[in-house]
Amino acid sequence: MPLFEHLPTPAIHLDRNARIIRANSRAQSLFGWRATPPSEAVIFTRYLASDDIPAFARFYKHLTADRESVFSTTLYPEKNLRVPVTIKGTATDDGERIFLINRNDSYSSGCGGKCLYAVILEAEYQENPGGILLVNEKMEMVSFNNEFIKIWNIPPEILQARDEKACLEIMMHKLVDPDDFLSRVNELYKHPEQVSTDQLYLRDGRILYRHTHPIYSYGSYLGRFWYFLDITSLKAAHYQIEKQQIFQKAILENIQDGIVACDAEGTVSLFNRASRHLYSQSLADQRPVNIFELEHYLPDDILTPIPPRETPLAKALAGTTLKNEEVVIIRKHTRHTLRVNGQAMYDSEGKKLGAVVSLHDITDLNRVKEQLHFMAYHDALTGLPNRRLFHDLLLHSLRHAHRNNEQVGVLVLDLDNFKAVNDSYGHDTGDRILQEVAYNLRQILRGSDLLCRWGGDEFVIALLESGLANGVEKVASKLCERVLDHVLSNDKECRLSVSVGIAMYPRHGTEPDLLIRNADMAMYRAKRLGRNRCEIFLPDDLPNRRKDDHGKK
Repeated sequence: MPLFEHLPTPAIHLDRNARIIRANSRAQSLFGWRATPPSEAVIFTRYLASDDIPAFARFYKHLTADRESVFSTTLYPEKNLRVPVTIKGTATDDGERIFLINRNDSYSSGCGGKCLYAVILEAEYQENPGGILLVNEKMEMVSFNNEFIKIWNIPPEILQARDEKACLEIMMHKLVDPDDFLSRVNELYKHPEQVSTDQLYLRDGRILYRHTHPIYSYGSYLGRFWYFLDITSLKAAHYQIEKQQIFQKAILENIQDGIVACDAEGTVSLFNRASRHLYSQSLADQRPVNIFELEHYLPDDILTPIPPRETPLAKALAGTTLKNEEVVIIRKHTRHTLRVNGQAMYDSEGKKLGAVVSLHDITDLNRVKEQLHFMAYHDALTGLPNRRLFHDLLLHSLRHAHRNNEQVGVLVLDLDNFKAVNDSYGHDTGDRILQEVAYNLRQILRGSDLLCRWGGDEFVIALLESGLANGVEKVASKLCERVLDHVLSNDKECRLSVSVGIAMYPRHGTEPDLLIRNADMAMYRAKRLGRNRCEIFLPDDLPNRRKDDHGKK
């Protein structure tokens, strides 16, 4: 038994009567022998104290092959030499015994590090979470630990008989694919130098990690080491993690928000599909990408990039928690406004792992908001400011005029006979005429002047920084002459005219509502005087209600 000689701990072979038959070199050293065994048969109890012999006899009698038993005692190899030991014994199929002896005194009795090393190896062998089987060069069972018995549930009688064939049959019966396992065993028997590792699937649902490698000593093949570890729970946990990763990846790849993450060194480790669309696929495909390569701009200044250390991911990595910050990304001349949230990531011990940011594209939302804001303050048909916006703008302009001692001319413009046009050509034609009138007014007025569609066929104008009232009247006359130029309908020229009323700030009022009301009264006076003319407000004008019948205008 070459493997017996090379065991890392003292080992002895005893017959049924506890006589020592064989001992390895470590046992020789322990007992102080020069030969193995001594020329005269030696009974093991010779080295025990008399008080320990009855307990040893019971221990020896009850040893079996299916498991190792432990007995602690003190050996007396020589006079005045006392060695505390732990004996691990097992029976062979013919009733003989094998003892593995671990010294408990380590360095104190001069055994030194080698004994301590042997004790550690033996403890590791028995307490290993995996099942261990040692076979000799003939593939015969030499040793096994308790976990091996537990994993394979080998019956005691088979272990006691050291029946390798029966043991292999039991193992194969538990396997899902026994033929494959047997094929591998035969291959290893033919090629003992091979190292082999795989996974075994058992019929009861367990999964075992299996590893085996040859044992050599000074170039000679002594046997083979087999290792079996139950990894069922580990595989189940790995499957759950893998399933969770697949689930998370599916979410990340299909959500509308961009997700970008980096490690603790600032190297980007994640671009999901939405972020690849925002930053461009070519950038996302680069490896590695540093966070400082991601360009962003401020919403109100898209000409100057945000400094690299102020970009969202850089700030998050530095420890700043981002909440609904807005940045702009420009890709292929297309501007994307993003709402950013993000933070650094830490492990359970507080070590920084990296950072992550989410990018919600609010470009369309902002566009809708702008449209809604525009619609709230502008006329839907002409795009001109509505009453609400015009009132606010006029109030601001009057305050400016007051500070600078300037005049402002307020004009109310009304189309004459517009109802007849609607009745003759239809409302679609009327709408097109109003749009053309609005366009013509924009072309005639200065950029600083205010223009509003007041409602129906009425427009209100504010001429800012006006000089004398007669200058305003000249502008009004010009509007009357030109505002209806080229207003066509169905290739027929619509003969329309314009009546204009004028009120001057501050002479005719200092508040927007009063000025507009006074200009409106002046406009009605122009209509009463024959239409197609301009009239300035006179203090003796009496307020008149607008007539419901616009056809009389």
